[in-house]
Amino acid sequence: MTDLFFQPLDQARMQACVAGVAREGMCVVVHCPHTALLNYYGQIFLNHLRETMPNGTLESYSPADADVLIENFNQLVSEMSVQEALKAGSLSDVRKVWVVKNAHSMAPHEIELLGQLLQQFPGSKVRVVLWMSGTESSANILGALGKKVMRWQIELPNSSQTQTFWNQARAAGQEEDVRPMLDQLRLMEHVPAALRAVRDSNKAAPTKAKKKFKLATPKMAVGFLVVLALLMGSTFFVAWLQPEAFAWLKFGAERTEARAEADAKAKEQKEASEPAQAPETAQVAQPAQPSQAAQTEEVLPSKLPEEASTQASKVAESSVEMPEEALEGKKWAEQLPPKRWLVLHGAYKSFAIAQQVKKAYPGLKYSRVVPVYKPNEPLASFVLASGPFEALQSAEEFTKLSTLPSPGTVRTERNLKSRLTPVARP
Repeated sequence: MTDLFFQPLDQARMQACVAGVAREGMCVVVHCPHTALLNYYGQIFLNHLRETMPNGTLESYSPADADVLIENFNQLVSEMSVQEALKAGSLSDVRKVWVVKNAHSMAPHEIELLGQLLQQFPGSKVRVVLWMSGTESSANILGALGKKVMRWQIELPNSSQTQTFWNQARAAGQEEDVRPMLDQLRLMEHVPAALRAVRDSNKAAPTKAKKKFKLATPKMAVGFLVVLALLMGSTFFVAWLQPEAFAWLKFGAERTEARAEADAKAKEQKEASEPAQAPETAQVAQPAQPSQAAQTEEVLPSKLPEEASTQASKVAESSVEMPEEALEGKKWAEQLPPKRWLVLHGAYKSFAIAQQVKKAYPGLKYSRVVPVYKPNEPLASFVLASGPFEALQSAEEFTKLSTLPSPGTVRTERNLKSRLTPVARP
C-alpha cells in the first residue's frame, strides 16, 4: 500500500520523527486539531517505525493507562543496575516505544512524571510518542519531557492539496481507503463532483469481468441468444405497430437520407394528384361521383398516410418543447465561471439517447445534458458535459476513467457557450 501525503512537507516531517526516535534518542509529540487526520498520519508514522526498528517493541496505551506506564517503567529500571539505568548508551539501541493515543486527555502531572523518569534514567532505552488532538498543550507541560523531544504539527490541507491527494489516491487505487477520512474532515467538497464517481470504477470493472466470464459458458451463451432473439422480435413488432415511437433512432446520415427520400415521394404524389383534385368548394357542393380522380385516390391510399406522417413528423420536430433537464443544462452552461475546463462526451440528435447514455455509465452520473447547435441547423443536438474543472490536468485525468463511454473531449467553457444558440451562416 502506497503512503499518500497531502504535501511533501508532511512526508519530510514524518521521516525526521522516525529518524529521531530510532537513531537520536528522541521522543515525539504529534499534534493535530483533527482526530481523523491525526490517526491517518499517525498510523503511517508507526508503520515506518516498525520497519526502521525491527528489534524494538511498539506498545500502545491510552490516557487511562498512565499508572500502568509508570509501573512498567519502574519494572524495567529495577531489572538493571544503577550504572546501566543512568548511562544513555547507544542512541540507536531502542528497547521499547510507548505510543500514548489521546494523550491530550492525560493529566499534566502525569506527563511531567513520565518526562522526569525518561530524563533521569536514559539507560531504560524507552521512547515515548504522544498523540494529541484538539487545542495544543502548553509549552510548560511539553517542556517536562526535556530537550529530547520533537514536535510534529499537522495542518489541515487546502483545496489544491486535497485535489492533488485525491488524484494520487485514484492513481494508486486507494480512493476507497482514504474516502472515509476525507469525509470526516469535510474535504471532499474540494474535489470536483465528476471525480467523486471514480469510487464506482473499482466496483464496475470486476462486475463486467464476471458477466463476460459467465457469458463464455455454452449454456449461458445459448440462453443469451434466445433472450436476445425474443427482445429483437418484440422490438420489431412494436416498431411495426408504432413507428413513431422509434423515430429518435433516425439521426445523422440515415436521418438526412430518409428525409430526402420522403420529400421526393411527397413531391411525386403531389404532382400525380394535382390534375385529379377539384376545388374544395366544389367537393362540398357536388355529391361524390365515381370518377378518374376518385379512382386515382383509391389507387394511392398506401402513400397518403406516409406523406401525412412525414409532414406531421416535421411539424412535431419544430413545435416540440425542449425537455426541462435540457433547459436546466443550458442554464447551467450559461452560468459557468470563466477560465474553466469541461469534458464533452459526444453529441446526440435525440435527448432520449443522451439520457440513456448517461444512465448506462456510472462516470456520467454528475454530467449535464446541454443542447447545442451547429451552423445552419435549426434543430439542437445534445451533448453530455462533465465538470467544470479549474485545471486542465484535472480534466485530462477525468477522461481516463473506465466508467465513461469514450475518453471524451476536453474543451473550454467558452467553446460550449458559443454553441448554445442557433447560428445561421451565409
